[in-house]
Amino acid sequence: MGGERYWDISDIIKDIKKFPQTYKSILGEDYDNGTAQLLIRKKLNRLVKEGEICKTAIPGTRFGKCLFYSDCRTYYILVEAGRVRSQVYCFFEYKNLNRFFMSVDACWLLRDEKWVKCYNKRFFNGKVLLFI
Repeated sequence: MGGERYWDISDIIKDIKKFPQTYKSILGEDYDNGTAQLLIRKKLNRLVKEGEICKTAIPGTRFGKCLFYSDCRTYYILVEAGRVRSQVYCFFEYKNLNRFFMSVDACWLLRDEKWVKCYNKRFFNGKVLLFI
């Protein structure tokens, strides 16, 4: 990723409207670059204040990992409590099986700042920390 991407943030906003992002998934290889981090953090915080995108802290993560998403989105975000850390899932459709369980045919799991696709996932409502 080139540094010019950080000056024009419209591409990043388009990515956020398609799929939720974290600071590390936006910066990618430039995550260790302090200047790029400063630019992205300032611009994203300004967009959050203007109401163009939304920001939430993921519960159960160390150091308060943040997730950026669009208010007019076509996807759902679910944070599930795990044994060691929280698991963040993103999906487009779901089915309520009963009042305790919901099922998803295809979803994406946030693992080390990358989205990994998984299939036929069932969620128990007692373990859900956040559902957006």
